[in-house]
Amino acid sequence: MEPVGYFPLRLRCIESMWKIILKTKMIHVCAWCKKVLDSENSDTITDNTITHGICRECAAKLVSPEKIPLKEFLDTLGVPILVVNNEGIVVTANHDACSLLGKNLFEIEGNPGGNVIECVNAKLPGGCGQQIHCKSCTIRNTVMHTHATGRSHLKVNAYPDIQMHDMVKTLSIKISTEKIGDIVLLRIDDMNDV
Repeated sequence: MEPVGYFPLRLRCIESMWKIILKTKMIHVCAWCKKVLDSENSDTITDNTITHGICRECAAKLVSPEKIPLKEFLDTLGVPILVVNNEGIVVTANHDACSLLGKNLFEIEGNPGGNVIECVNAKLPGGCGQQIHCKSCTIRNTVMHTHATGRSHLKVNAYPDIQMHDMVKTLSIKISTEKIGDIVLLRIDDMNDV
């Protein structure tokens, strides 16, 4: 098993999966850059006809003949990404995620997701994942579902209550998940105050 700090992929494997996907009747959109991958029927796109893959340009960012450090790879993506293990602990994050959350990497790595976003429930006795409210946490449930099933999720809406200094605010967050090996990449697509 490869260490978590490196991200090897083979272009041939991605191309083989892509050939299988192309045989379906759905419209294929790159999950990372949103480019329509097949122009046939692109004028009739609906949520029910879209499936997500990866374009050659984005795949090239993922593929390297040599192993590249995970952090270096994440920083090339240009979107906020958290890497979460199967216990809900954030293993690492890229520069964009640190900037968005207003934290240094050492404040993020090794902490439960609720602590990273300052969820009010994570501050209760027992911490993140141990509260009655955690059972209905959209972010936690989406990440854990991706861990358990391997199924990716795209732009899921979540509304966590967070502690900001001396007041509680509700955030509107859109997240996407992708399982790679034994980790989940959690992309923050949008984050605003409600």
